[in-house]
Amino acid sequence: MVEAPRSEASVNLNMKKLGFNDLTKIQKKAIPVIIRKKDCLLVAPTGSGKTEAAVIPVLTDISTKKDIPKGVKLLYITPLKSLNRDIFRRIIIYAETLGLKADVRHGDTPSSSRTKMVKNPPDILITTPETFAILLVSPKMKFNLKSVEWVIVDELHELLGNERGVHLTISLERLVNFIGHPVTRIGLSATLGNLRAAGNFLVGSGKKCAILVGSEHRKYDIICNYVNGPVLKLTKELMTHLQNIGIIGTSVIIFTNTRVEAEYISAAMKAEAPELDILVHHGSLSKEIREEAEEKLKSAESSIVISTSSLELGLDIGEVDLVVQIGSPRQAIKLIQRIGRSRHQIGRTAKGFIFTNKIDDEIEGKALIRRISEESLEECDIHFSALDVLAHHISGMVLESRNVSVSQIQSIITRAYPFKDVSIAETDSCLELLKAQNIIWYRDGLVRKRGLTTLEYYYQNISTIPDILQFDVFDVSSNKRVGRLDQVFVGEYGEPGKPFTLRGAPWKIVSVDDDAKCVNVEPLPKEMAVVPKWVGELIPVDFETAQIVGKMRREVIHGSKEYSSELTNALIKTKDLLGIIPDERNIIIEMRKGTSTVVIHSCLGTKVNQTISTLLSTLISSKTGFLVEARCDPYRILLSSQGLISPSHITESLQDSHGLEDILTVAVIGTHPLNWKTWNVAKKFGVIARGAQYDRRTARLIQERYRKTPLYKEVQRELFLEKYDVEKTKQVISEIQKNVIRQKTVSTLNFSPLAKPILDFASSFSAMPHSLDQTVFELVKERLLKTKQKIICLSCGKWERIVKTNEIPTKIVCGLCKSKIISTTYRTDEDASKIIIKMKKGYKLSKDENITLRKLWKTASLIQNFGKMTFIAFAGHGVGPDTAGRLLRNYLDEEKLVKDIYRAEKNYISTRGFGIHNLFCLFSIFQSNLIFI
Repeated sequence: MVEAPRSEASVNLNMKKLGFNDLTKIQKKAIPVIIRKKDCLLVAPTGSGKTEAAVIPVLTDISTKKDIPKGVKLLYITPLKSLNRDIFRRIIIYAETLGLKADVRHGDTPSSSRTKMVKNPPDILITTPETFAILLVSPKMKFNLKSVEWVIVDELHELLGNERGVHLTISLERLVNFIGHPVTRIGLSATLGNLRAAGNFLVGSGKKCAILVGSEHRKYDIICNYVNGPVLKLTKELMTHLQNIGIIGTSVIIFTNTRVEAEYISAAMKAEAPELDILVHHGSLSKEIREEAEEKLKSAESSIVISTSSLELGLDIGEVDLVVQIGSPRQAIKLIQRIGRSRHQIGRTAKGFIFTNKIDDEIEGKALIRRISEESLEECDIHFSALDVLAHHISGMVLESRNVSVSQIQSIITRAYPFKDVSIAETDSCLELLKAQNIIWYRDGLVRKRGLTTLEYYYQNISTIPDILQFDVFDVSSNKRVGRLDQVFVGEYGEPGKPFTLRGAPWKIVSVDDDAKCVNVEPLPKEMAVVPKWVGELIPVDFETAQIVGKMRREVIHGSKEYSSELTNALIKTKDLLGIIPDERNIIIEMRKGTSTVVIHSCLGTKVNQTISTLLSTLISSKTGFLVEARCDPYRILLSSQGLISPSHITESLQDSHGLEDILTVAVIGTHPLNWKTWNVAKKFGVIARGAQYDRRTARLIQERYRKTPLYKEVQRELFLEKYDVEKTKQVISEIQKNVIRQKTVSTLNFSPLAKPILDFASSFSAMPHSLDQTVFELVKERLLKTKQKIICLSCGKWERIVKTNEIPTKIVCGLCKSKIISTTYRTDEDASKIIIKMKKGYKLSKDENITLRKLWKTASLIQNFGKMTFIAFAGHGVGPDTAGRLLRNYLDEEKLVKDIYRAEKNYISTRGFGIHNLFCLFSIFQSNLIFI
């Protein structure tokens, strides 16, 4: 099938014909390789002409052939539909100039266009990975793919680290199997950290791929600015800065890490400068709104567009003068992609700013800038052996053929690089599970479809992205829509009577209508509870980035003037307090005297710290019998417990990585991440319908029912890959054992400034804008102070009063017997006084009455020690004597206490991530000698 190479002269002639007189460096490298039909990966900066380097040689090859057969010759696959539109505009011009036809096909393509495409197929078809998978089982359109000779995969880095990408790798192998001969594969990417793995990912296992890296080293002029103040002040300073550098009146993109931030920054900027044209661009907005923003940028009109990652990819948005990143983008690759949108031409230096009001983001941003200058980029974690993807493709293969053998399935699957190590036993287990769901027929090594059931399952699970339904929230008192909640929040917390916060206002759920996808609520001015949680955690910070941050901390201490005074002062004060600055080779265990809260300073990145925090939480909980709660960020781990956490608990737990996987497996049981992951993987195996409403109870039942199947194995694989880094953690623990990484425990009266970011985060306020921070704090404080409580005398039991928290005097005594032994209980408690009087008379108390009496005495003891602060703690919903005692022992000031109470309320209302069932499972593992402590 492979013909003699086309001459470079023909390609060069067509390049000039299409307006490219001078070839770029990547074009000079790529053209000789592509005309010889060699699989290759082109890596070059945005604007280097790599799309033309791939497309024009292929179009030249197609157009110069005689008697071109009817059908698609080039399949151009891009990750986004919006990118399809842009690519289509350019490629159609190239194709028509060379006498060829190009067309686009994705989920929004009208049925009339699809019909025309079947009858008169284009030479070049531009599509998405999902639509490509549909075409493979389309009886009419599939025939037109028989003529494919070339496949170009654009923006490969966007597919490398997710299941969309690994799904595409099997689709390509299925295409080759159907065609009966190899196709030449070309990958395009602007930024990649692991080139060889990316090449294997593209071409398949056991095949060679030419890695062609453009020598155009684009320069990046990036400055990181720290603003000391809330988000509103940051926005004002950003506007002032844009005016000072004369950029107002040109085109600017401002990137944020979340959609909420994009909307918030947009509102703040519009309020600051209503005369400016400020637009928003993110995935939740309609296609029309997004296209309007793209066209404004492309037309070079004066505009500011605030965007999430939706404008990172290679959309043709024209000449952008400046890019601003709010906060740290958390990855050097992302920073390159975003800042690279400015001055979008080779030879021009990309220009951008990072604006942040957090000292962590400042030093992290500078670390990412350093990684870019050193050309040290993050490597993507490939989803190897994704069994849910494998199951879906099995159904596709049986739709293609009347009978398919297990050996044929295995042969096709293992040619895809991410599935090269899948065993025949794993394939068989997937087949058995699909058979159990009546999706396929499977017996004696042969697989067949089960009518429409197979077809429905295949089409419903084309997308590997979780479908998160949105619920409208209606205020029943005004019959007005007040916002939206996603199904994850509704599924975890959406029960009648549950309070929550939306748009800064407190509400109580009246009812949930699953059919209408709406939540009916009523305003609840004196209650606060759960802030809605949104799917999609922040991008993890790489281990190497966190290590660079550790090194840069030393630079600050040694007098570097590149950093803000706030960061410098925080680090100097921390060193004075701890005696050493936490860096990449020193882990500092910071313990505050008189509390059971520990901050471990560890510059190890998001996933390693997450792994270590889970390890510590699980082991220390099992040793002490008290639940140890854990939080982490890329530079710290926070541990807190009602019991005492000693330094030896931590150091001993970090001395051995044996059985780490088993510990993590136990630790995730019953947690929200496991429930949500189970729900989505169950959909992809056909266990539950694609459109089913999320329910955590059902998710837990599925975990139990399918624990020994590929479904649960896949849940664990995804969770471990996305959340933990087991191998790197084992390496860190080994270096701790060898004293390469040193540990030091420091006991302090007050936590260091460097501990503050995670302490703020643990109070669940840091994720919100600063202005909302204060609003929520004031609302919670007001509600606690106005909460009515029943105070009762434990000496006589006859004196009790119902009063608001703020009306309770500093010194309180019984109005009858003048005793100072006073306790408090909830205002509707009618039993407390009866129990006290019964006890005073010498009657025997029941077991439950004794428990109640002990709680009253515990509470009285707290009042004796902590005074009025005790009543504030007990005003919290679900706060009992034990929780109140822990909160009061950690008391610093009233503001911290209020925030801690708020956090305790949320923990009480929400399902605990680690409970008795987990401890039971852990003890079972210990007893079976799977792990040793």
